[in-house]
Amino acid sequence: MFADFRADLDRLRTPGHRVSVLRLLFFNQGLWACACYRAGRYLNDHHMLPGLHQVVMILYNLWWKWIEISTGISISPDCRIGPGLYIGHFGQIIVHPDVVMGSGCNISQGVTLGLGAKEGCWGVPTVGDRVYIAPGAKVIGPIHLANGTVVGANAVVTRDTEENAIVGGVPARVISHKGSAMFLRPGP
Repeated sequence: MFADFRADLDRLRTPGHRVSVLRLLFFNQGLWACACYRAGRYLNDHHMLPGLHQVVMILYNLWWKWIEISTGISISPDCRIGPGLYIGHFGQIIVHPDVVMGSGCNISQGVTLGLGAKEGCWGVPTVGDRVYIAPGAKVIGPIHLANGTVVGANAVVTRDTEENAIVGGVPARVISHKGSAMFLRPGP
């Protein structure tokens, strides 16, 4: 949990620019959501005494609800998200509880990773490593965003992507295969 959160924190730091950890912790709502998610994931994966677990989960759920209301970011502790999640701006981010996401991904404001049907089969997206999802994008249904994918602003993605694809539009179509390297914020 702490190593993954540290990777999330490191993604927020601008190379060559010293920003205190306390400043990031107090003023970055995306980091609040990441911390809440990481704590919830830890609680889901590690069991405690039954009575203690119930009390801790009640307190956690109150914290989670406060994070949802105050930041507009809903990331269920049931998701599986790799280290280095970057949420640069807060607001209207919804991640379905069954989503699986790789490491080093960026999620922008107004993004939905949600439940949908594809050819009669219901499911949610899986997201590879180093994926950038731009503001307003909707990724719906049992699809896979391959490693290095970029989803353009306000795109609606309902099909699998190829590695390093840049997709945009409604419905999303491949624009290029240059990948996400120039879109992702590097760590320190």
